[in-house]
Order: sequence, then C-alpha cells, then structure tokens
Amino acid sequence: MPSIDPVAEVVANWQRLPCRPARLRVGLSGGLDSCVLLHVLAGLRDCLGFELQAAHVSHGLVAGSEAWFDTCARLCDALGVELSLSRVQVSRTHPEGLESAAREARRAALDRLGSAMLVLAHHRDDQAETVLFRAVRGAGPHGVAGMRSLDLRGPNPVWRPLLAVPRQALEAYARLHALSWVEDPSNQDLRFSRNFLRHAILPSLNARFPGAGAALARLGRLSAEAIELLDERADEDLSTLCREGQARWALAGWQSLAPARRRNLLRRLLTLAGERPPDEDRLLEMERQLCEAGAGEGRRLPWERVALCAYRGDLWLEAALLPMPSPLYWHGEAQLGWAGGEIRVERGFAVGLSRALLAGRSCEFRPRQGGERLELHPGGPSRSLKNLFQEAGVPPWLRAHLPLLWVDGALAWVAGVGVAAAFRCLPGQEGDVLVWSRMPVAPQT
Repeated sequence: MPSIDPVAEVVANWQRLPCRPARLRVGLSGGLDSCVLLHVLAGLRDCLGFELQAAHVSHGLVAGSEAWFDTCARLCDALGVELSLSRVQVSRTHPEGLESAAREARRAALDRLGSAMLVLAHHRDDQAETVLFRAVRGAGPHGVAGMRSLDLRGPNPVWRPLLAVPRQALEAYARLHALSWVEDPSNQDLRFSRNFLRHAILPSLNARFPGAGAALARLGRLSAEAIELLDERADEDLSTLCREGQARWALAGWQSLAPARRRNLLRRLLTLAGERPPDEDRLLEMERQLCEAGAGEGRRLPWERVALCAYRGDLWLEAALLPMPSPLYWHGEAQLGWAGGEIRVERGFAVGLSRALLAGRSCEFRPRQGGERLELHPGGPSRSLKNLFQEAGVPPWLRAHLPLLWVDGALAWVAGVGVAAAFRCLPGQEGDVLVWSRMPVAPQT
C-alpha cells in the first residue's frame, strides 16, 4: 500500500475546509502525533496564510508528565510558535471513566484559551480504534461514524487533518525530520479499554485481516456520510413540524412518523441542543412515553442538561434543571433573576400593573404555595390558580416555579396567567408589564 504524505494530506484537507481560519491552535501533548502535526503546520503557515499557536494541557495523571511541557517548549522554540500551558484537575468519578474525563478536561481548557480553530492530531489508527471501541459498546450509526474531520460543535471548531494518515506514516515523517517526542507510559496500560483495543485486538485483526484498521476507518467515514443523510431527513421533519416562530413542534405530527423517523428526529433534536444521543434503550423508552395516549397531558423526560417536553399538542426542549426559587423583594428594578430565567419589566400606558397602585407598597415575588386564588376580572369570581393554569396551558411541572407578585400581602400578578383586577392599569395610567422568560433550550441549527 503506498505511503500517505502527512504534508500533502494536510494541504488537501485545508483546501476542503468551507472557510479558511485565520488562526490555528494545535493541541500539543508532546507525543509523536501532535509533534508531527505542529511541524507540518509550521512549514505550511506562510504559504497557506494562517497564524499558528500551540497549547499544552497538563492533567497530572501520569508521574513525570510535568516534564512533557519541556519537550513541547523546545519544539515550539525551534519552530517559532507561541505556546501556552494550562493545568487541569480531572474528575475520577466521571460516569464514563478516567479517559473520558481527561478528554473533556483537555477540551474545556483548550476552549478557554479564546477564539481559534483547534487542530488535533488524531490519525487513521485512532479512528479505527474509536470505531471499534464504539461498535463493541453497541453504538448506533452516530457512534460508529467515529471522529469528524471538521467538527463545528462547541465554542471553537475542531479540525483533524490527519484522520486518513496511518501512524506508521507519522513515524516515518518524524524520523526524516529528526523530531523528538515523549512516550506516555499510560498508553501501554491495558486496563484502559482503548489501550486494550490498540495493543491486544487491532494488531490481531490486522494480522488475520490485512488492512482491517484502514477498513474500520473507512467504515467510520461511510457511516458519517450516512449520518449526514439521516440528519438532513431529520431537519426536514423538524422544519415541517415546527410551530411558526417558535422552538416547538407538533406532537401529533411527530407521532404520525414511522418509528425510525421518530427516533431519528429525537436524536437530531438532542444533538442540535449540544447533547450526546441517548443509547437505544433510553431512546426507545422516550419514544414510548411520548407516543402514549396521555402524552399530551404532560411528559417531561430529562436527558443530560435538557428535557424533552410534551404538553397540549406541543413538543419542545427546555433546561433539565428547574431551580426552586426563593422569595424576592422588588424595588422597581427593570430586571430580576428568577428560577434560572428572568423577570423583565416593560413600561407602558394602560397596560399591566398600575404603577400608582404599587408606589410605596411592599412588593414581593414568591413561588406558589398552594391554595392561591386570583380575581382576573372586576366583579368576577376569584378562581384557583390550578384552574387558571390549566386554562392558560401552563405545564404542570412548571407551576411551582412561576413567580407570583404579592403587594402588601395581596396577590397582584401571576406569570403565565395575568394581573389581578384590583391592580390592573386603567386608561391613561402608567403601567408595568411583567414578563417571565424561562431561558428555554433551542436547537442550534
């Protein structure tokens, strides 16, 4: 099989980028892969026209790893590349293990350095390992698709220009240019799943099936193409079912889709909100609950940092955590924080609460306690908030978190319902319109 030139591969990938970044920041560990990548990019920066930086993240998990920065510094000095150092603490209680925790900590540290395209040195062997690792864990097409060459999710885009280059070609490049690098001893520890696949499984596969690593990497690439088609299908369904001008979708329309399309849409919705897709069992359970006859009466299904919600014919996403609010005095501020959202005050005439009736009185926002009643219309009966919430279409789980305004102990306003008749602004009067925003989670399309 002909050797792949890392320089030619990086140039070809650069030409395929949809837009050319002005600044590249290489994640430099000091290992072979990232040292080769930095050396290649340093040789291309003038002809391709980008600013080049390097960033080393020290997690302190391996004895002696503090010295790795010295290797990075020597290479950067020789190449005339600016180098930054970040130190992170890695959680040892991460649900997906220490490897995942370290990756997330490194990525967060790189993102904190500011705006730039992050360039990572993952190569073809890494891709094969990732595809195999996810496959044996039962991942679907999204997981088997492996790592993306260009990933636009997150605060900074990530570019992996070496995904088609085998590690053997990187070793040859490093020897040719007399590069020095460090070897992470933890990479030999077979207790880590990826190391076990790298050292015990993939070599056996390649011995029995020559080219197995390349085939796995190709499977990842072909799966990624299939995912693009699935995402396009989901985006079409989201567009068709979307309520005009809202981040909400028609529940009945979603229920009418074929099961595979229903699940595809849910995966896409959660992915666009920045969350990883649920596993098959969890996704099937979400689908089952949202398809039940009583789903329109209220369903709230938390997943990671968001929740899938269904109520009265609508399907939407909101933040999974709904903080329980505490009483809050209002002294006329134009904006107040409340339950993860905000209460905003808009001034007007003949609308909202009468400012004259609020002047000099004690105004306090409180959450619902139960048993409250409100008279919405002059001379009309006072009605329970339970009934008013039902008529206003306020989801059951949200009712305990709504702000209620009490003026000298009298209920004057309820978010989602309206102003009490006794405090309503009359024609010609100045008024305050109170609006509570929940800070909903909307997909990033």
